Amino acid sequence: MLKNNRSFAKMFTAYGLAAFGDYFDFMAVSILLGFIWKADAMTIALVPLTFAVPSILFSQLAGILADRWNKRNLMIATDLIRAMITILLIFAPNAWVLLGLIAIRSTARVFHYPAQQAMTRSVVSPEQLLQATSLNGAVFQLSKVLGPLLGASVAAAFSPATCMAVNAVCYILSAMLLLRIPVREGRTAAAESGATLSLRAAWRDGWHILLSSRALQVSLLFCLIGLAGIQMIDAQITVLLRDIAPDQPQLVGWLVTAIGLGGLASVAWLRRFQQLSAYGWLLGGGVMLIGIMFAAAGMFEPGFPLWLLLGASFVGGIGTGFTSIGMTYILQQETPPDAIGRVSGIFDSLSSVIFVIAPLTGGVLIGLWGASSTFLYVGLFVGGIGLIGLFMQRLLWRSDRTAKQTTSMTA
Repeated sequence: MLKNNRSFAKMFTAYGLAAFGDYFDFMAVSILLGFIWKADAMTIALVPLTFAVPSILFSQLAGILADRWNKRNLMIATDLIRAMITILLIFAPNAWVLLGLIAIRSTARVFHYPAQQAMTRSVVSPEQLLQATSLNGAVFQLSKVLGPLLGASVAAAFSPATCMAVNAVCYILSAMLLLRIPVREGRTAAAESGATLSLRAAWRDGWHILLSSRALQVSLLFCLIGLAGIQMIDAQITVLLRDIAPDQPQLVGWLVTAIGLGGLASVAWLRRFQQLSAYGWLLGGGVMLIGIMFAAAGMFEPGFPLWLLLGASFVGGIGTGFTSIGMTYILQQETPPDAIGRVSGIFDSLSSVIFVIAPLTGGVLIGLWGASSTFLYVGLFVGGIGLIGLFMQRLLWRSDRTAKQTTSMTA
């Protein structure tokens, strides 16, 4: 049973601490820049880039190193580096130093992610992978809901520096938990055999594995489409609400909470299964639900019951849960264990490109069509792609492994 897997339990707790600290800290940075230093809009707009650009630049290198270095030691090192940089954030004298430190810390996170993905596969049996990814998804959703809420409260009651100090402690505790995992759990097959490819050869091999797997290719495409839809108009939700509910600014928080609860509901449902065989239901269905959420928001008008919008957000949250957990599970299941770091790094770098391009595209579209029309059109497009995934899943996800499986989920 997964609950008896001590190595995973320590990894899971460490991941939860780090994820909570990240969102706790994010609110502190936002409050410090926006309300205390009163930074201009362009400076604040650079904050997302400090998270995305390091991933674009270094994720694929990080994936290669995760497949050849001791994954446990790499995760510990990155946690300690992030703790030290977070402490330095407390003493940042201005916005530019703050942004530079955040970019360095984000670079350390880039090297942590593929190592965690690869180590999860090494400490968890194939029969427990779905439960493991579901649990990680649950703690991520909880962190996304509770972290900003508590972080904003603590920053307002005390100071942003207090939030940063809490995050630094979370990183240190995460590293201490990982230290209790046996070193052998983090060893790689390449290190044990003494056979290592050059960086260039390892990079080519990672892309070859991805491009030779139909299941990985199609899953990555659907996941990126869903992510692009979210990023394209997620940042513009305040613009939409300003038009359709100008006297209810608290609705932003309610929608975020509804999406988070939907994500938790998807996790609770997926935990009932030991394995998933119908990738189309998972990713096609998830992308379709995300599209429904945005299309419903685009059709919402003043006077409509708010529970309709909140219900659509809950449904969209289920879709985001299916998509994120499904992609992680498929990546773990369809990738050779000794290449999970490299393929995870490729996925992380491509996702970060979406994080940069999609919001800019969304801003342009809203300038052309208006908020409601953009939400409606993007929702219909994303939802339509999801429907294609549902109805054509046997063709799209056909592979040597999945062609033999039924289109049902096996408990």
